[in-house]
Amino acid sequence: MQAGVAGLIAATGAPPAEARRKTVELPAQFEKLDHERYMWLAIAQAKKVLDCPFGAVIVNATTGKVVSEGWVRMDKTPIWHGEMTAILGCPDSSDDFKWQDMCLYTTGESCPMCQSAIVWTKMPLAVYGSSIPFLQICGFGQINIRAQKIVDAALFDYGDCTIIGGVLEKECNALFETAKKMQDAP
Repeated sequence: MQAGVAGLIAATGAPPAEARRKTVELPAQFEKLDHERYMWLAIAQAKKVLDCPFGAVIVNATTGKVVSEGWVRMDKTPIWHGEMTAILGCPDSSDDFKWQDMCLYTTGESCPMCQSAIVWTKMPLAVYGSSIPFLQICGFGQINIRAQKIVDAALFDYGDCTIIGGVLEKECNALFETAKKMQDAP
């Protein structure tokens, strides 16, 4: 069995994520987005479930309009995280709706399931407030894989998603700290 990068390339036909990682240049409409404005909208969604404040919005970067909103719906199913409900709430693909024009904002860094869904949609930008390590400190069960690792692991053209973290981090962190206090209360 061949070892190292050469062995991986021989076995899979593709170099490891670290060898393929590239800088993605976002189209101009994504550079003009007001990240704080849209994160406030994600925070508003998160406040619908104060003890589990994961909220998300999906924005059309060309028009600046919010096309979908989401919040944790784990009362329905454990996979309905804020990002998943926002993605599932988007219109069916049509001439007027293109995933490549969308950006997702979420109060907490996307878990592997949610980030994989973002990658599969081909959204070029995901923005979060609180990081997975902070969510873990607050007692929220997380799979210990960062969103960027999911993007880097994509062995196909879907992996061109830029991730921006720490937008309104203080405000998002406060949501999760409050939720922890609620969960710890007798």
